[in-house]
Amino acid sequence: MQTMSYSHNLRWLVSLGAILCGTTVFATETPKSELGTFVAEHCVVCHNAELLMGKLNLQHVAENPSAADSVLLQRLHEVVANQEMPPVDEPQPSEKVRASFLAKLTATLKTRSDAENKLLEPGWGNLVDHQALFTEPDVRRAATPARLWRLSPHIFMQRANDVSRMRMLVVRPNQGGDGLHPAFAYMTPPHAFRDNAATHAFEAATTELLFNVCWEIAGFQTLPDSPRLNPHVRRFRNKTERSDRDWRQLISMQLRLALRRNPQKDETEGLLALARKTEKQAGLDAALQSVFTAVLLKPEAVYRFEVGDGKPDEFGRVFLSPYELKHAIAYALTDHVPDAKLDKAATSGNLATRADVRREVERLLADFETTSPRLLRFFQEYFEYPKARAVFKDRRRANAIFARERLEDADEFVLNILEDDQQVLRRLLTEDTLFVVSKGLQRMNAPTERRFRRDLLPDYGFPSNWEWEKQQPLKPKIGRRSGMLTHPAWLLAFSDNEKNQAIQRGRWVQMKLLGGTVPDTPIGVDAKLPTDPHLTLREKMKQVTSAGYCWNCHQKMDPLGLPFEQFDDFGRWREEELDRPVDTTGMVTVGVPEVDGPVSDPFEMMERFAASQHVEQVFVRHVFRYFLGRNETLDDAPTLIDAHRAYREHGGSFKALVTSLLTSDSFLYRRVTVSPETAAATNERS
Repeated sequence: MQTMSYSHNLRWLVSLGAILCGTTVFATETPKSELGTFVAEHCVVCHNAELLMGKLNLQHVAENPSAADSVLLQRLHEVVANQEMPPVDEPQPSEKVRASFLAKLTATLKTRSDAENKLLEPGWGNLVDHQALFTEPDVRRAATPARLWRLSPHIFMQRANDVSRMRMLVVRPNQGGDGLHPAFAYMTPPHAFRDNAATHAFEAATTELLFNVCWEIAGFQTLPDSPRLNPHVRRFRNKTERSDRDWRQLISMQLRLALRRNPQKDETEGLLALARKTEKQAGLDAALQSVFTAVLLKPEAVYRFEVGDGKPDEFGRVFLSPYELKHAIAYALTDHVPDAKLDKAATSGNLATRADVRREVERLLADFETTSPRLLRFFQEYFEYPKARAVFKDRRRANAIFARERLEDADEFVLNILEDDQQVLRRLLTEDTLFVVSKGLQRMNAPTERRFRRDLLPDYGFPSNWEWEKQQPLKPKIGRRSGMLTHPAWLLAFSDNEKNQAIQRGRWVQMKLLGGTVPDTPIGVDAKLPTDPHLTLREKMKQVTSAGYCWNCHQKMDPLGLPFEQFDDFGRWREEELDRPVDTTGMVTVGVPEVDGPVSDPFEMMERFAASQHVEQVFVRHVFRYFLGRNETLDDAPTLIDAHRAYREHGGSFKALVTSLLTSDSFLYRRVTVSPETAAATNERS
């Protein structure tokens, strides 16, 4: 149905609060014997070396719980908490024993190392075992926890633009804009995807900012002399007397405009009372602004409700309702509310199956103009090249940055590959052509060339006297390139005032391409390099990072970042550094034979990565995090396996990969707690 079932949502608020806020009781001590006793009595009877049910032996957990793998303990916590284990036909622990076990197990997990506790935190998804994620499990039971997901600033501001009929904020990745301040910010850490469902909440400061912004939006909507004033509001204002019916019609208009639904009776009467009281005390303008603000502050205006509907299956999963699905699909692929076709599908009963979802996802993806901004943002956040805007160069060199031009060309580079949609990752890592200050020429049909900066040309591999060419992309005239990691935008993003950030470049390769982990820099470490002008960056780093204590971490980064010394800190090709041949050698050592070994330069390294199944799989994991708004878990293994297969079977198609993710159990199902009675009844039916 079109309107959301509020009673249905309210039923889940308590359990959602527990999911989002982590209301588990923590014990101060963790007696190993209690954990071991529970596992021995209720788990080892099936999960032992002889029976090996589910290919899982828990005898070592019963004997020494503190030495068990954290991922395994977290999985154990989940199945016991959801009352999936022990099976319903086995002796059950009392509620008191179950609760005590879960509290002790939670305390054990809380005392583990910081890295192990970061499994679900943004930026730390690589901690989940890669091999397990691409091994078909015995049972497919993927789902996402029921959740409230705060709308992204992009979605919220697009909605604000729509309801106000004004472009109050230019939501473009590479450009600023005058107008309204964003209502709330992304709070995720660097290197992570920004829109993470579990990270963002409305604490006091954000709530106050949100109220102020919604008040301003309502002010734009009701401004008496605005040329863009909604005709309904204008007619309402022009009346000499305004009846309750007039107010109800206006309230209904605002609800449909802001929330895309019809009002409920109690809701309308409450807003009508607010309008009449405010009009009496402060006048018509204040009454209009207050009522419009109240609608913009409703939970569904700032949150995505994803709790599912219907009777849980044997794994405690429920399918998203049509109302939830139309928003989930729209916000996965655009920054807009569901379009007319999605709305119609949801209200007519044609958005209730996986096939229905696939139809709508494929329809939207076929409209490249509509979905490309959202798809492009994945690559911007994945490669992190928009950080080039924030790179500081001192006065002597600042005029040579031209960050905006670099970013526009990088966007065009990505969009060109994405629109073709074949071997997307390989081309992004190995393409030997690029666009040169060409924004608008391909997509906006600009009649003339944009004036471009000749000072920027050497950074792209073109002499300063080069004559601009309309037919692009182009191979550089000086040196060579290999994909985004040799693009001037990416190279500038990973530089500082005077030098390359080879360590940060290596960290990016380790985390984003190889799926490795790098601990945070220890507190108190002096990370300064020598200032000797006669030493190359490689030589400076060797003096500092090759020390035993530092090398434990830097061996994961330095050999991966130093091949990019083929370019300077503006992305300019070079063959010498300090009048010596530049050293571009490196080493890959991640325990994956297809990529491990020495490399002579960044081009050899990129070719090796582009041919690697492991690198493809890591890429799929990052795409999952962006579109699902969370890190992957072991239950998501089937989703990742299917997505990688779809990518390969469709010739390296990013759209096929995304379609697979958005039609997966991880996207379509929400997990809820199942009572023993429900689980027993479900098992009887099956």
